[in-house]
Amino acid sequence: MIYRFGAFTIDPSIYELRQHGNPVSIEPQVFNVLLHLVCHRDQIVSRDELIAAVWDGRAVSDTTLSSRIFAVRRAVGDSGEAQDVIRTISRRGFRFVADVTVEGEDTIPETAGEGALPDLVLQPDIASIEPVPALRLDTHPKTLMPVLAVLPFKIASAGLDEYFCDGLTEDIISNLTHFSELRVIASGSSFHFKTRDVPLVDIAERLGAEYIVDGSVRREGDRLRVAVQLIEAATGVSIWADRYDRPMGDIFAVQDAVTHMIAASLGVKLQNTALSRALKKSPSELDAYDCLLHARRYTATLDEAMHAEARDLLEKAIGLDPTYAEAHALLANVYLAEHRFDANPRPDPIGRALAMALKATQLDPQSAYAHCWLAIVHFFRKDIGKFEAEAARALDLNPTDPEILAEVGHYLSFMGDFERGIALSRRAQELNPLHPGWYHFSYALLHYRARQYEETLVDMQRISMPDFYWSHMLNAAALGQLERKDAPGSLAVMKQVKPGVSPTGEMNKWNVPADDHAHIMDGLRKAGYAG
Repeated sequence: MIYRFGAFTIDPSIYELRQHGNPVSIEPQVFNVLLHLVCHRDQIVSRDELIAAVWDGRAVSDTTLSSRIFAVRRAVGDSGEAQDVIRTISRRGFRFVADVTVEGEDTIPETAGEGALPDLVLQPDIASIEPVPALRLDTHPKTLMPVLAVLPFKIASAGLDEYFCDGLTEDIISNLTHFSELRVIASGSSFHFKTRDVPLVDIAERLGAEYIVDGSVRREGDRLRVAVQLIEAATGVSIWADRYDRPMGDIFAVQDAVTHMIAASLGVKLQNTALSRALKKSPSELDAYDCLLHARRYTATLDEAMHAEARDLLEKAIGLDPTYAEAHALLANVYLAEHRFDANPRPDPIGRALAMALKATQLDPQSAYAHCWLAIVHFFRKDIGKFEAEAARALDLNPTDPEILAEVGHYLSFMGDFERGIALSRRAQELNPLHPGWYHFSYALLHYRARQYEETLVDMQRISMPDFYWSHMLNAAALGQLERKDAPGSLAVMKQVKPGVSPTGEMNKWNVPADDHAHIMDGLRKAGYAG
């Protein structure tokens, strides 16, 4: 279904707004506000209705909502004065008033949740889905997680309103709640310390926080400077600090960009800090959370030498805490690596991975990470219906987690579904500017299919995974298509990285479509592959 108004078109199936046929840059949450208003243009949409649809009913300030309405108006060339597209109805809500024509079915879709992709929300065969038990409350104790408080950002110069700093703070808090390894103090508590009238260490003690995020916003001409630091409450030491310098142009787009960058960087820094502490402990001192942190070193690097250690640590974590849903989900990942990458294989890796992923979703049905890995297990079981259903569930639970977006986009692209796969991969990169190289696999596969072999080679450089045979397989195929002299060398490296590798077997394992399979094999044969 396509919605048209003026020079604009909205295509919910690919999550895109266009003006005169050209894509318009728009944040996912802002897009959902616009889509909901367009879909319900025959009525006044109240503030509460909009929050329920776009934010899933979470507490949202008037400032945050107003900022999104402002951003929607900027995107479609409207203004608060003209209101030719979106009209504010005093004390009642908002209404989309521009003339709209609709192409496609005449049913009105429900607006996706924050950042969700409407075309990934499928209607699975109910009979084919394992029943999900009732929510258990005895999940992994939260006391093992770092507790974080984000204080309201200070105004450091003239030309800025208090609402902007408050909105920035609230968005950071909202984003950080998506990191399952963190406990984040709600804004209602942290905003009590807006004036900083007591030392930070006392604020942390009153809030029960181990870490404090403190920041300020300065305007210098047409640019914004946001300074932020992460402070360890017990010592008062700043363990991380950074500054973000952005054009003032669209203040709300700047706000979202800064929020995403801080959230991504902060999550990594806190995890690394906790890992550093865990690494100082002896094996007998490790608790379940420490074991999880140690095990993540394998999933971050895919270093086969770390795989067996990660497997042992996660099995220990589950022994220490049988209700630890995240440990079960991560162990599903590690078990599946025995099949995906042939890492330290033991019998029936897919069966063991499936058992762990199902257990994780039973222990915590609201865990997006658990549903994501259940989806990936189904992918390698070749049960694509369940893969799609669980992927949709994971994205519905957490539509702003870059790892989940990238994982799902990754596997959709291997299946040849580039329209959805690339859209998810692109959003993952936007949300995680410091993303790992494998986020580019979707692009490499697409460029190869499009016979853009030089672009494929550039993608392989970006991926930078010298120990992953797929990197050398696709690189050798692209070089072969280009009739480059170094193609046989790349092929030799592939065989060295994985002796006895069967490209046909690997492509079958990863559900590569027949046309793409034949195209890659053609490139490998041109590179000198004789298997």
